[in-house]
Amino acid sequence: MPVRRAISLTTGAAVILCSAAVGFRSYAATTGPAGRPQATIVARPAGPGIDYQALGLEDCLALARKHNPILAGASERIRELQAGYRAAKSEYFPRLALTSFYERANPDRLSPAGALTTVLLFKDAAWAGVSGKQVLYDGRRTYSGVRAAKKGVEAQEQEVLRTADEVAFAVTEAFYRLVEAKENLAVAAEALQQRREFAALSEAFFKAGKVTRLDSFRAASQVAEAEQARVEAEDATLLAKEILARTAGLEESVSVDIIGCLPSRVEPAPDIRSLWQEASQANPEIRRLDLEIERSKNLIKAVRGAYFPEISLQGSIGVRHYDIAGTKGEWLAGVFLEWPLFEGGLTRARVAEASSQSLQLTEQRRAGLDALKSDLVAAWRDQEDAYKGFLTAGLTVRTNEEAYDSAKALYRSGKAVGLDVLQAQVDLTRSRFDSIRYAVAYQISRARIRQIVGSGPSEPGL
Repeated sequence: MPVRRAISLTTGAAVILCSAAVGFRSYAATTGPAGRPQATIVARPAGPGIDYQALGLEDCLALARKHNPILAGASERIRELQAGYRAAKSEYFPRLALTSFYERANPDRLSPAGALTTVLLFKDAAWAGVSGKQVLYDGRRTYSGVRAAKKGVEAQEQEVLRTADEVAFAVTEAFYRLVEAKENLAVAAEALQQRREFAALSEAFFKAGKVTRLDSFRAASQVAEAEQARVEAEDATLLAKEILARTAGLEESVSVDIIGCLPSRVEPAPDIRSLWQEASQANPEIRRLDLEIERSKNLIKAVRGAYFPEISLQGSIGVRHYDIAGTKGEWLAGVFLEWPLFEGGLTRARVAEASSQSLQLTEQRRAGLDALKSDLVAAWRDQEDAYKGFLTAGLTVRTNEEAYDSAKALYRSGKAVGLDVLQAQVDLTRSRFDSIRYAVAYQISRARIRQIVGSGPSEPGL
């Protein structure tokens, strides 16, 4: 049992998936500043007639921007807040209303002064006219309310950008997970072919009396494990395709596939200080909180306006009818002042509520900056680790390829045993899986940095 564990095929990297999905980009190796190699992204533009079986990363991102329900909901919220902004601005305009009434009264009732009279009072009365009201001063409640509504729209626009960055990162991550699954499937298929060839060679040597039956059994066992690894890799690929389609917001009946491969060259992560300076200014979540804080300050001013009187110009024009006096037009105009003297502490409570909300947003911004920096440092560290791991894995792959070729040659000449060849196969397969894993981790951490900074994970270069 210890020997089988030492030579078993490593399949863990072949089944790692995430809960997202995406399209693809192709890569070409170029030379960056100071002669450093870097990966240049060649993106295929998304067109109206997209082939869902040959998607690139930009295609997947375009599909997500169009079909993802989370992003669509956040965008629709802007329309709601814009309507609220227009409603707040409507307070600047006069209020006009068409009013009319008709009433009947007892003609022998007391006069308005309360004295008896021999003159009959009116029995039927009617009125029809237009009345209006224009607020001249309300303690700047309308002005502050309009500014607060405008800041709310701007804050939601930043929320849409943040949601778009999250969706783009999820699509990008899922896309590279699908790339990882397909690359792992290719490695597993190649490993299976190698082990089948070695199993056939071992069986021929056994029949010729050059090796024991144990070598043939070991080779056959490794073929079975390699077949299982290939099946797991195929299942992982199917699952990754499904996740990609769901993340992009496509219908369940749509089947997707991607084109492209992982880059052969990477570059170190950028300076963390410059990244943090950019993120603290451009991150949509922080900018949204800044706008929400401004909005809350305007809301405080709006509710404080209730402490001041309201001065308005009011008037009406129409026709009044009495069954005794007849019908005649009349008008009324004047300046009105309304100043509430007691309202049970309502305004004070509303001011306290708005002030508390403003302080909460300020603390949320502080906490958001702390969390943002932690996330940025973690993503930067992940990219650095993936960069170094990718370079190391590349050297290991080349070393294990030489070791595998040497082990096969020595085995054919009778200077090595079958266990040496099997172990070399396992080491080579594991190092190839590691190289794929580090390459995918590099791309995902790179996309994560772009999301945190707020420039969009799909943009080329860091």
